[in-house]
Amino acid sequence: MIRRTNQDGQTILEYSIIMIIVIATLITMQGYIKRGFQGRWKSAVDDLGEQYDPRAVCSTIVYSQSSNSVASVRVMDHTSQSGISGKYTIRNDQVQSSETKTGTTEVRRP
Repeated sequence: MIRRTNQDGQTILEYSIIMIIVIATLITMQGYIKRGFQGRWKSAVDDLGEQYDPRAVCSTIVYSQSSNSVASVRVMDHTSQSGISGKYTIRNDQVQSSETKTGTTEVRRP
């Protein structure tokens, strides 16, 4: 059988009062907290810069790509140490490529 004392009731009452004060403080500061989050979001979005709008952009861009490829294959005779003979191939690939982008992009203000 558990005996409760006045001390237990006083502890529960103290915790309840502290919880009520914390909840009341959070409710009171709700507007300040909300404005703080909104300010941070606005700052983050402003840091992104202007967004792309296809209706307000006039651009002339030319993409060009060129490549040069050379492949060489050699067939070699081979005899192993055990006397088995056969052929094998050696392939060598060389690729050179370049890509360029030239032009202008103009953003028109509405």
